[in-house]
Amino acid sequence: MSLPTPRVALLLALSLAPAVRAAAPDAPAPSKPLAPPRLLAAPRETRLPLPKTEKTAPPIPFEEALTKLRKAGKVATAQRLLNAANAAKAEKQKRGKGQVVAGRAFIAGGPGKLEQLLVPGTLLEDGWFVALLEDTKQLLALRMHGYEAVGISPLEFPQKDVIHVGDVALRPLPPEKTGAVKGRVVATDPKVPLQVYAFIIPGEVTTALSKGEPARPGARVEVKLQKDGSFLLGGLTPRPARYELWFKAPGHEPQSQALTVASGTTQDVGEIRLSKPGRLRVRYVLSSTPPPFQNAQVRESQLSEGQSFKADPAMKGDTFFLQPRPGGDRLKFATQPTRLASLGQGKLEDYASVDPTGVKFAVPYEVPFEPGRVYLVDHRAAEKWVLFQVEAGSPTAK
Repeated sequence: MSLPTPRVALLLALSLAPAVRAAAPDAPAPSKPLAPPRLLAAPRETRLPLPKTEKTAPPIPFEEALTKLRKAGKVATAQRLLNAANAAKAEKQKRGKGQVVAGRAFIAGGPGKLEQLLVPGTLLEDGWFVALLEDTKQLLALRMHGYEAVGISPLEFPQKDVIHVGDVALRPLPPEKTGAVKGRVVATDPKVPLQVYAFIIPGEVTTALSKGEPARPGARVEVKLQKDGSFLLGGLTPRPARYELWFKAPGHEPQSQALTVASGTTQDVGEIRLSKPGRLRVRYVLSSTPPPFQNAQVRESQLSEGQSFKADPAMKGDTFFLQPRPGGDRLKFATQPTRLASLGQGKLEDYASVDPTGVKFAVPYEVPFEPGRVYLVDHRAAEKWVLFQVEAGSPTAK
């Protein structure tokens, strides 16, 4: 068999080249860096967009950030930042878990004020903050009225004793992405001045009215009222940001309501009525020994709704606290150990001879309250027994 001529061999090789390439295995693709893990287990509360940063280099270590502040002449700021970080580290050691995170927030446009920033920790001057996250899978949430909510994952940074996340930009929301709330507030006395203001708050949302006021009054947003008490507050940061509205008037019980809003919507909270605090009459028997209470002296005391009651001034802690709620008032017992038995309706004197071994006790913290019902409390911490009954009274006078 004769060999093919060079010209024929060349043509044959060119015709077989595509088939050879098709039969060859694919070359391995160039490796790509792994993306950071998605925090699917993060609570709904903290599933926020990560902050957009214009920097590609990682933030400098926390110690270098302190040195940079000192060289810039901000020695006091550096010391306060260090003190806050040391306090957070001490708390972490006490709890046995957590991650200390520090950084600096700055406003990238808009009329925002850094003192209105909500961070789950300590907020210092110039937007510096320090926070202790109990769960490293949790996002560090930064929120401010009218601005995009920001969430920072500590897992995306080198794990240090104190993670420095660097500068975090706060960007204003466009008007179409904000929400609003409206309503009307009235008071029993129509002549008193009314006041409404709002806070961005952490935690779960409830619609219950409360008595406690946020710890940072400087971060509040004032709400303008019309002559009839109606109001409309726009520019609200939508979910997952949460707001708490406060309604006040001199000589009246304040009220608050927590809410969230969706983009482009207006939530109506309806009419909020502020009333003067009512007076309650507490009838009670105090004893160092359990019942039956022989020749027991029935005492009386007056208090306003929402006030705490102490049967004996020498007792450690209050006997109970009556917390008004829209769905029904509650009795709260903070002093522990304590046992409570709900005996029933009737006269206080009818229960003075009750047998404590024949009633059902429970360890109370917060229980429904019924006016006129008789309760028996075993304050083991104070070594006192209290048989009491609370009766509703009339509103206080001017």
